[in-house]
Amino acid sequence: MINPRYAPALALALVCGAAHASASAGHFTFKDWEVACDNTRRCEAAGYQKEDAAEPVVLALARDAGATASVSLKLSPYTDDDAKLGPLTVQVGQTTVRGLRADVELTPEHVARLLPLLLNAESAKISAGKRSWTLSLAGLKAALLKLDDVQGRVGTPTALAMPGTKPASAVLPPLPAPQVKQLPAVATRKEDGKLLPSIVKTLKHGGCESPVDIADGERQNELHRLSATQVLLVLECGRGAYQSSFELWTANDKAPYAPKPVKLPDANGRRDAYLMNPGFDNNQLTSFGKGRGIGDCNVSATWAWTVTGFQLIEASSGQLCRGIPGGYPLRDYTATVIHPAGK
Repeated sequence: MINPRYAPALALALVCGAAHASASAGHFTFKDWEVACDNTRRCEAAGYQKEDAAEPVVLALARDAGATASVSLKLSPYTDDDAKLGPLTVQVGQTTVRGLRADVELTPEHVARLLPLLLNAESAKISAGKRSWTLSLAGLKAALLKLDDVQGRVGTPTALAMPGTKPASAVLPPLPAPQVKQLPAVATRKEDGKLLPSIVKTLKHGGCESPVDIADGERQNELHRLSATQVLLVLECGRGAYQSSFELWTANDKAPYAPKPVKLPDANGRRDAYLMNPGFDNNQLTSFGKGRGIGDCNVSATWAWTVTGFQLIEASSGQLCRGIPGGYPLRDYTATVIHPAGK
């Protein structure tokens, strides 16, 4: 089991941003639907089958901020084999819409026809040959109303859930994504392998906030080079059935190592001292935390190494656990990465 100290990392996968209700960002669930709006006011929504239904399916909706932004819809029935699905048919009440393609954005004509039908129904049946799925529409109106509210659309002709006669000029514009200047990656040196145990033995509890119940020789510790004089330690501090939690330190590559703990910024501006299932490549650090084994609900993030430390460049999460391996994460945060010249 994962040390209780790291339980919040799993909770974050399910409630990331749920209590953060600013006008520019947030992640919310409404029955069988969830909606996320990032720091640029782009909003994404996903609806699934009912929780006890056998066949997983997701309908994904996305819309940028701004009065002229269009609506994107994509229908993705899940299959546990490699068989390619043929044309999809969607039945909503007495109306049938044919000729849709799985995992492909619907045409504007299909969006215009299908979306009003979905808003006034309890479910939709999706079929492909002999296979069928039932998409729940419980929570759809509330999800789209939240999307409209964040983007300033309520009462305007552009609103999805509650249109009105307010001028379209009332719709909020998109916000610019922050720019993050990533430092160039530095090649690992032969002697770096010896640095890891030397630095770890100077740290209390092997670099973890609490004593570690994993044998030192079995810990999945890593060391990565950040610059000509500085290294990153990624230290395993807790292990569960399908994932591990880690804490991070930066240190000098020569004694005195002067290690310093790293706290990573999340989509809501908070800083955490640990991350789940990390990866590090080309001066970018990643984390992927699963709500359960198949990862159908999860939280992920990517940070870039900069002159001021690690800066968040991307975060997403999927809060509803509906049986789709890897889930269908919605974007909670984005930034524009400025790479070193020539990279």
